[in-house]
Amino acid sequence: MSVDHRIEPLTPERLDDYIKPCWLPGEKLEEGARLKKELVREELGRGFIGRILYAEGSPVGLAEALPLSIAPFKLDGERTTVIHCVWVKPDWQGRGFGRALVDEVRRAAHPDALAVFGFDFAGFMPADFFLHLGFSELEERDNIKLLYLRPEGAPVEEPPRVRWLPRSYRPVLKPGRLVVEVFVDHHCPYAELIAARVVSAARELDPAGIEVLVHDVSRREDTLRLGKSLGVFADGEELFLGPLPRDEVLELLREKLKAPE
Repeated sequence: MSVDHRIEPLTPERLDDYIKPCWLPGEKLEEGARLKKELVREELGRGFIGRILYAEGSPVGLAEALPLSIAPFKLDGERTTVIHCVWVKPDWQGRGFGRALVDEVRRAAHPDALAVFGFDFAGFMPADFFLHLGFSELEERDNIKLLYLRPEGAPVEEPPRVRWLPRSYRPVLKPGRLVVEVFVDHHCPYAELIAARVVSAARELDPAGIEVLVHDVSRREDTLRLGKSLGVFADGEELFLGPLPRDEVLELLREKLKAPE
C-alpha cells in the first residue's frame, strides 16, 4: 500500500463519495443512489458504520456494517455488528485495502463481535477473503457461509454471539403463472436497477404469464417477516443474486418459462 491513500469515516457530507466506488460507467444508478443515501443518512444515527477508502484523492472503496439490532439479515444474537459490504474497485484490489477497511470496521465496532455472509460463487464478498482475515465459519447454506470474528480480548472459549435463524421463506406460487420475487435491499445502490431489469424483462417476454413481486427488505423487520434478505427467485427457486445485464435476465426468465412445471 505505498500509494497515497486514507480511510475516512462516513458522514452525511461524504455520502456522494460513498456511492462512487460502486458506480460503474454507463450504469443508471441515480435512483438507487438516492435510496441508499436516504437510508444510510437515517441509520448513521442508529449505529451504522461506514468507511470510505480514498486513493490518490479519489474514493475507490468502502466498507459498511450495522449493529445486529438493525441489520437486515436473518440473524439472532447479541453484541454483534454485521458487515454488509466491503468493496474495492478492481483496479485497486490486491493492495491490502480490503483488509484495512475490515480492520477499521472492527475497531469502530469494538467491543462487538463481527459477523458476515461470505459467498463461494460470486466475485463479491468471497468467503475466503474473510477466512484469511481470521473469521471462522459457523454454518453454510446454499454456498453461503456465515462467518464470525471474536472481538479482541474476548476469551477463546466464549461461544459465538450470533446464530443463523431457521429457514422461513414461503414462496408465492400461482397455478399457470411464473411468479418472480425480487428481494431488494437499498443498502446496495444496484437493488433498484435489479428490480427494474426483472420487471422490464418480464413485460417483454410474457406480461400475462409472469408476475413480478418486488419486496423491500432494507429493514430488519421486513427481512425477518419475509424470510429473505436479497436475491431473485422464480417459483421459489433462486435465479440470481447480484446485478446482471438485462440480456442475461431475459435469458434466465426465458429458460424458466420453458421448464416443465
